[in-house]
Amino acid sequence: MESFKPVMKIIGFLKTTTAIMLLLPIILTGCRPSPSRISIYDRFRLSSDGVITDIVTGLQWKVGPDRDFDWYGAEIWIESLGGDWRMPMKDELEELFNAGINTMTWGPFENTGWVIWSVDYATRDMSYPFCFIPNDVFLGKHQELPTGQRVFAVLSPPGYWIDAQRTFRNSNLCGFLLYRLYSG
Repeated sequence: MESFKPVMKIIGFLKTTTAIMLLLPIILTGCRPSPSRISIYDRFRLSSDGVITDIVTGLQWKVGPDRDFDWYGAEIWIESLGGDWRMPMKDELEELFNAGINTMTWGPFENTGWVIWSVDYATRDMSYPFCFIPNDVFLGKHQELPTGQRVFAVLSPPGYWIDAQRTFRNSNLCGFLLYRLYSG
């Protein structure tokens, strides 16, 4: 029986380690708020100057005038803001959509549109009209759209890194991840 004690200790250690490893994700996700569990009115804070701050990502947003914009008009409006304001990337608008922002519940992003212009580096002309109608994400390219085209501007917090491998995949010949730092 004495010869089995080291084996039993090892088996006990492995069982304990396995249990901890299986429970660790559950423990960790329970300790911090999941973005999907935060209401849009708690997640997005509207300041007196009209800037909306996302407390999960740190991004700051401005909603453009509630009128139709084409791609070029959207760029001109964003440039008129000055500073480091830029057009949002498709993935950033998708994050808003996944957080519950849509045409039924705009929250602090209130407007009467249904499409927001964004940048998608995977397309040749880089424009992407992102649709906020629930259950109907528009997969269009830069084209003539009917009414409902709006613009948001986004400002990245200092140190905000965006995985830009998809942006620079053609110049990434070695297979290493490439990153680009926006503002700050």
